[in-house]
Amino acid sequence: MYGVTPLKPFFKDLLTAANIMSLIRVLCAPLLAFVWLGLGWYVAGLAIGTIIGLTDLLDGVVARKLNQITDLGALLDQLGDLVFESTCLIIAAEIGELWIGLLIVYLFREFTVMVIRAYVLGHGGDLPSSVLGKAKSSFLQWAFFLLFFGKILLEPGVVPADWTLVGIAPGRYVIIVAHTAILTGLVLGFLSGWRYLGHFSKFYTERTKG
Repeated sequence: MYGVTPLKPFFKDLLTAANIMSLIRVLCAPLLAFVWLGLGWYVAGLAIGTIIGLTDLLDGVVARKLNQITDLGALLDQLGDLVFESTCLIIAAEIGELWIGLLIVYLFREFTVMVIRAYVLGHGGDLPSSVLGKAKSSFLQWAFFLLFFGKILLEPGVVPADWTLVGIAPGRYVIIVAHTAILTGLVLGFLSGWRYLGHFSKFYTERTKG
């Protein structure tokens, strides 16, 4: 059985400032869904989503500044991205602002990469995050902010009804930009996923030959 002493390194890494930020991102994602879909508190939901996004921007910076880069931190960061992005896409699909097929495409990519990572790491290899993967997360997070902000602007009374451009309300323009950012993020995600698949193929081939 695991005693207290063997678990000390785990809790020491878990409770670093950077990893606490990642934990906040993981734990607040369900809260975001409940506030937005369950309570209809759109402004509060936007605020929670913004805080979650900021933790993703800051955790890596804090980890490097405080020399708190750990394997656990990398896992929590990836989990935080998966949970937050999946939650936001589910909300977008539920409110009718995202085709459900794009959510399925996203989940297919994420779970494929997760399995590939698990295999490579389980056999002593390494599959670090790519620039394309990080760009994917950045585009999606900005897209979610714009999507939810645009949805708030479309609420009755938030913006005067006569504020339109060629008959289109400002909130709808913001949502169009958000849709573009989501599609861009998904494309970047598949490009990075293809890169991961190439590394996995090479690793698998070398391992089976060896």
